[in-house]
Amino acid sequence: MASGERPHLRGDFEIAIICALQIEADAVQAMFDGFWDEDEDNSYGKAAGDPNAYTTGWIGRHNVVLAHMPGMGKSESASVATSFRSSFSGIRLGLVVGICGGVPSMVEEGKEMLLGDVVISTGIVQFDFGRQYSNGVVQKDTPDENLGRPNKEIRAFLQMIKGMRGYKQLKDNSLVYLKKLCEKDDFEAWKYPGASEDILYQSTYRHKHQQAEACSVCASCKSKEDEVCEGALESSCTELKCDNKEQVGRDRLRNIKTANISGEAKTLPTPEIHFGRIASGDLVMKSGSHRDDIAEKRKVIAFEMEGAGVWDNLPTVVMKGVCDYADSHKNKKWQKYAAASAAACMKSFLRVWIPIDRQPGIPAASK
Repeated sequence: MASGERPHLRGDFEIAIICALQIEADAVQAMFDGFWDEDEDNSYGKAAGDPNAYTTGWIGRHNVVLAHMPGMGKSESASVATSFRSSFSGIRLGLVVGICGGVPSMVEEGKEMLLGDVVISTGIVQFDFGRQYSNGVVQKDTPDENLGRPNKEIRAFLQMIKGMRGYKQLKDNSLVYLKKLCEKDDFEAWKYPGASEDILYQSTYRHKHQQAEACSVCASCKSKEDEVCEGALESSCTELKCDNKEQVGRDRLRNIKTANISGEAKTLPTPEIHFGRIASGDLVMKSGSHRDDIAEKRKVIAFEMEGAGVWDNLPTVVMKGVCDYADSHKNKKWQKYAAASAAACMKSFLRVWIPIDRQPGIPAASK
């Protein structure tokens, strides 16, 4: 389908995009090349009983429809994906685009994960599905209780873009789109926060008052099961005096900082794109030790909250920017940039996604 060719019916849309947060949807819409619903006469409407709110438009040669979720989590995303099908029957690909917590220890050998990188799912693990025993939670991990793998079309496409040529195209084009977004007047706050703000602590190093005299509760926190005070949960690492010696160095980060000092880095650093299994559930992961325990057991490279709900309802790829390291030191400084990075990767992904041939004038499905 040519770029900007208006679909006849709702069934002609093949690409569904789902975002949970407003910043995610804003970044995605900034990647649209145009919108079909600029006024009420161009609205495609929706099926009776469908509660979703949609934005329709096109990205490159693809007509796309974005669903705005009313809240976070897998139950909300499952509801949105189910209703999606009732209104847009021709969907071939569902993209869950947004932000996530990364697992730096689980990336491919020879690579490093930094904030602003993007993860693309090769599978989804529902990490909060299991049984609570007196000594902890045991996750269900049998074929009948796990989510299936992507369909053949998605698996073949992922194999293509993971190859040397496909990966280079995906990464290079992502950077082009990310630069364009960050240069827009309305996106000043979405720019790269800076290498000095990309901080990873040892997984066992807790976010708490580090000086014993500052808080008796935090002073008693010795293991990962011990509590920290409410004040620590709302405070920054600077306020708590988290020790810089507990930070984990990364070669990629050192290279970016060196380039900044020498004046060579006048453009954005290039985000890496990591492929792997993603953990999905309603729990926000804010513990480095638990993050690494689950990641090692389930072989996941990131944590997010919507993929599991969409997975059984649409052919799905989860594509999310790393905004924190899923540990107790996480904050919101990187959320907008990570959302922009994911949206840019989505547009690069769609640039090479292959549409289905159709005879001119023949709709894919009835309205």
